[in-house]
Amino acid sequence: MNDPAHATGSNDPRPNPPAPAVQPVLSADRVLVQITAKNLAHLLAGTRRVLGWLTLGYVAALALALLVLERWGERNWMAGVLLYAPPQIVLMPLFFLTPVCFLLRRRLLWWHAGAILFVLFGYMNFRWSWPARPGADAITAVTFNAGESNRWQFQDFIDREKPDIVFLQDTGGRGPSIAARLPGTTMVNLGQFCFISRYPLNKPSFVLSVTSRGQPVAARCEATIAGRPTALYSVHLPTPRSELSRFLGGRRILGDLVGRPHREAGFGDYREWLADRMELARGLARVFAEEPLPMIVGGDFNTPDHGYIYHLFAGEMTDAFAHSGRGWGLTFPGSTHNPLSFYGPWLRIDYFFAGRGWKVAECRPEPGQKSQHKSVLARFEPIPTH
Repeated sequence: MNDPAHATGSNDPRPNPPAPAVQPVLSADRVLVQITAKNLAHLLAGTRRVLGWLTLGYVAALALALLVLERWGERNWMAGVLLYAPPQIVLMPLFFLTPVCFLLRRRLLWWHAGAILFVLFGYMNFRWSWPARPGADAITAVTFNAGESNRWQFQDFIDREKPDIVFLQDTGGRGPSIAARLPGTTMVNLGQFCFISRYPLNKPSFVLSVTSRGQPVAARCEATIAGRPTALYSVHLPTPRSELSRFLGGRRILGDLVGRPHREAGFGDYREWLADRMELARGLARVFAEEPLPMIVGGDFNTPDHGYIYHLFAGEMTDAFAHSGRGWGLTFPGSTHNPLSFYGPWLRIDYFFAGRGWKVAECRPEPGQKSQHKSVLARFEPIPTH
C-alpha cells in the first residue's frame, strides 16, 4: 500500500501556513527625500511670502492696538489692563519675527525698525522740548507722593531746586520735616495732603464732591501769586494695584473674561471697577472745569498718559510735561527688575497741569531711580491779562 502522507491530491483539511514576509533591505545609499534646487527655491519663496504677511499683520495689529489704548483706553476692559503694562510689551512678537526675517527677508526689517521707533518715540510720548528761560514772575512747583518713596532722594532734589510751592500726597506726617528745609514757607495739612508754599495759603479744603469709598481724592487751597488769586489742587486718585492684582489672579481673570465675575468686597468685577474709576475722573474733571480762578493742579493721578481718563484732564488743561518736558518723563515705578523697561520706570502717572491763567515754561521728573514715585518739577508763568 502507498503511504497516504505521500499520496497525490491529499485531502488534509489543515490550511497551508502563510509564506514569510520578505523584509526589504534598505541600502545606505537609498534616497528617502529628494530636495532639488527648484524645490528649495519654492520653499524659500513661500516662507518669504509668509514672513511678509506676518509682518504686515503685526504692523496693522500694532497700529490698531495703540489706537485703542490711546483713545478708547479704560472704556475697554482689556485696554484698561494693558495701559498699566510696560509699553514695550507690544514689541515682543518681534523677538521671534525679526531673527527669521534677518535670515530670509531682510527688507522687512525696515518695518520692524519703524514699529520699534514708533512705540518708543511716538506712542511713549518722547518729548524734545528745551526749557524756556523763566520770566521774572515764574514760580517753581514740585509734586510728590511721599508714601512709598525715597524721601532722602526727594530732599536732595528740593534742596537743589528750592521750589516755591510743594504739593504732597500720602504724606504720613512728613510735611513738617520737608517744610523745615524750605525757610520762609507756610504749611497746610489736610489729611494725606500737604501744601508747602512761600505764598500765604488761604481757604484750605477737601474736594468733597468727589470721593472714593468715602475718602476725598483731592484737596484745594488758594494763594495770591504774581498779584492774582490762584487755586491750587493736590490730587491722589486711588491706586489700581489691588484691582489689577485681583483681576490677574487665577480663576478671577477667567470669570471676568467670560462674563461670570468673581465677586468680592469692594468692587464686583474688573469692569465695575473701571466704570467707577471713569465716573470718579469725570467728577474731578468737572470740578476743574467749573473752577472760577486761575489754577495749577498737581499730584499722583495713578493714570498713564494714554487712554480715556488721561484725555479727560489733558483735554481741558495743559499737561506740563507734554508741553515743556524733555524725554519720556517716566515717574513710576522707580527701580524695577523688569528687562522690558530697562530696569527703570515705565509709566508717567504723576503730573502737573496748568489751568487757565498759567503757562508752562519747564517740566521734568527728579533724577535717579531709587524712589517708588519720582517727584515732578514744573515752572509756571502767569499769562498776562489785557
